[in-house]
Amino acid sequence: MPHRNPFAAPWWWLVAVPLVLTVLPGCDGQSPVSPSSSRLMVSESGLTVSGYVYQSLARDSGEPPIADALITLRDATGIESTALSDFRGFYRVQGTASEVVVSVAKEGYSTRESRFDLTESTVLNFSLTPVPQ
Repeated sequence: MPHRNPFAAPWWWLVAVPLVLTVLPGCDGQSPVSPSSSRLMVSESGLTVSGYVYQSLARDSGEPPIADALITLRDATGIESTALSDFRGFYRVQGTASEVVVSVAKEGYSTRESRFDLTESTVLNFSLTPVPQ
Protein backbone atom coordinates (compact mmCIF):
# COMPACT_ATOMS: atom_id res chain seq x y z
CA MET A 1 0.00 0.00 0.00
CA PRO A 2 1.48 3.41 -0.99
CA HIS A 3 2.14 5.95 1.77
CA ARG A 4 -0.30 8.85 1.56
CA ASN A 5 0.28 12.27 3.15
CA PRO A 6 -2.79 13.08 5.33
CA PHE A 7 -2.29 16.84 4.71
CA ALA A 8 -2.10 16.65 0.92
CA ALA A 9 -5.14 18.18 -0.81
CA PRO A 10 -6.84 16.46 -3.74
CA TRP A 11 -6.06 18.00 -7.15
CA TRP A 12 -9.50 19.61 -7.46
CA TRP A 13 -8.83 21.70 -4.31
CA LEU A 14 -5.95 23.36 -6.13
CA VAL A 15 -8.43 24.62 -8.74
CA ALA A 16 -11.52 25.19 -6.56
CA VAL A 17 -9.96 27.30 -3.79
CA PRO A 18 -8.46 30.01 -6.06
CA LEU A 19 -11.66 30.07 -8.12
CA VAL A 20 -13.85 30.56 -5.03
CA LEU A 21 -11.55 33.27 -3.69
CA THR A 22 -11.86 35.26 -6.91
CA VAL A 23 -15.60 34.80 -7.45
CA LEU A 24 -17.03 34.92 -3.91
CA PRO A 25 -16.08 38.36 -2.62
CA GLY A 26 -18.83 40.03 -4.67
CA CYS A 27 -18.13 43.38 -3.02
CA ASP A 28 -17.52 45.17 -6.30
CA GLY A 29 -13.98 45.90 -5.19
CA GLN A 30 -15.12 47.66 -2.00
CA SER A 31 -14.73 46.46 1.53
CA PRO A 32 -18.13 45.81 3.16
CA VAL A 33 -16.80 47.41 6.33
CA SER A 34 -15.95 50.73 4.67
CA PRO A 35 -18.26 51.49 1.74
CA SER A 36 -17.16 54.07 -0.78
CA SER A 37 -18.48 57.55 -0.15
CA SER A 38 -20.16 57.64 -3.56
CA ARG A 39 -22.28 54.61 -2.68
CA LEU A 40 -23.06 55.93 0.76
CA MET A 41 -23.98 59.46 -0.21
CA VAL A 42 -25.61 59.31 -3.67
CA SER A 43 -28.96 57.70 -4.20
CA GLU A 44 -31.25 57.35 -7.20
CA SER A 45 -33.05 60.58 -6.30
CA GLY A 46 -29.94 62.74 -6.37
CA LEU A 47 -27.47 64.09 -3.90
CA THR A 48 -27.46 63.97 -0.11
CA VAL A 49 -26.94 66.64 2.51
CA SER A 50 -26.18 65.07 5.88
CA GLY A 51 -24.67 66.05 9.19
CA TYR A 52 -25.39 66.66 12.86
CA VAL A 53 -27.50 69.15 14.78
CA TYR A 54 -26.04 70.26 18.11
CA GLN A 55 -26.90 72.75 20.81
CA SER A 56 -24.41 75.59 20.63
CA LEU A 57 -21.50 75.23 23.00
CA ALA A 58 -22.82 75.62 26.53
CA ARG A 59 -20.91 75.82 29.79
CA ASP A 60 -20.73 72.44 31.55
CA SER A 61 -22.62 70.59 28.81
CA GLY A 62 -20.40 70.80 25.71
CA GLU A 63 -22.36 70.44 22.50
CA PRO A 64 -25.20 68.02 23.20
CA PRO A 65 -26.98 66.58 20.13
CA ILE A 66 -30.49 67.80 19.33
CA ALA A 67 -32.97 65.07 18.43
CA ASP A 68 -36.13 65.64 16.37
CA ALA A 69 -34.94 68.85 14.74
CA LEU A 70 -36.72 69.45 11.42
CA ILE A 71 -34.31 69.80 8.50
CA THR A 72 -35.81 71.19 5.27
CA LEU A 73 -33.95 71.32 1.96
CA ARG A 74 -35.58 73.52 -0.73
CA ASP A 75 -34.10 73.46 -4.23
CA ALA A 76 -34.18 76.19 -6.91
CA THR A 77 -37.53 74.93 -8.27
CA GLY A 78 -39.17 75.14 -4.84
CA ILE A 79 -39.29 71.39 -4.22
CA GLU A 80 -38.74 70.55 -0.55
CA SER A 81 -37.34 67.45 1.14
CA THR A 82 -37.44 67.06 4.90
CA ALA A 83 -35.91 64.89 7.61
CA LEU A 84 -35.80 64.72 11.40
CA SER A 85 -32.54 64.40 13.31
CA ASP A 86 -32.19 61.16 15.27
CA PHE A 87 -31.20 60.75 18.94
CA ARG A 88 -27.55 61.43 17.99
CA GLY A 89 -28.54 64.63 16.17
CA PHE A 90 -27.78 62.99 12.80
CA TYR A 91 -29.84 63.75 9.70
CA ARG A 92 -29.77 62.92 6.00
CA VAL A 93 -31.93 64.64 3.38
CA GLN A 94 -32.06 64.16 -0.40
CA GLY A 95 -31.78 66.92 -2.99
CA THR A 96 -30.89 67.58 -6.59
CA ALA A 97 -28.00 69.57 -8.00
CA SER A 98 -29.06 73.24 -7.84
CA GLU A 99 -28.96 76.24 -5.54
CA VAL A 100 -30.49 75.06 -2.26
CA VAL A 101 -31.59 76.45 1.07
CA VAL A 102 -31.24 74.14 4.07
CA SER A 103 -32.98 75.20 7.25
CA VAL A 104 -33.07 73.60 10.69
CA ALA A 105 -35.84 74.28 13.19
CA LYS A 106 -36.70 72.98 16.64
CA GLU A 107 -39.09 74.43 19.20
CA GLY A 108 -37.15 76.27 21.89
CA TYR A 109 -34.19 77.02 19.57
CA SER A 110 -33.45 79.74 17.05
CA THR A 111 -33.84 78.58 13.43
CA ARG A 112 -30.69 78.35 11.28
CA GLU A 113 -30.41 78.48 7.51
CA SER A 114 -27.68 77.88 4.95
CA ARG A 115 -27.73 78.70 1.21
CA PHE A 116 -25.30 77.14 -1.26
CA ASP A 117 -24.95 75.43 -4.63
CA LEU A 118 -25.43 71.70 -4.17
CA THR A 119 -23.07 70.15 -6.71
CA GLU A 120 -22.05 67.06 -4.76
CA SER A 121 -23.15 65.26 -1.63
CA THR A 122 -22.33 67.51 1.30
CA VAL A 123 -21.83 67.29 5.06
CA LEU A 124 -23.39 70.26 6.84
CA ASN A 125 -23.49 70.49 10.66
CA PHE A 126 -25.71 72.96 12.50
CA SER A 127 -25.38 74.47 15.96
CA LEU A 128 -28.66 75.81 17.39
CA THR A 129 -28.95 78.36 20.18
CA PRO A 130 -31.67 77.97 22.82
CA VAL A 131 -34.21 80.78 22.84
CA PRO A 132 -34.39 82.49 26.26
CA GLN A 133 -37.64 81.66 28.07
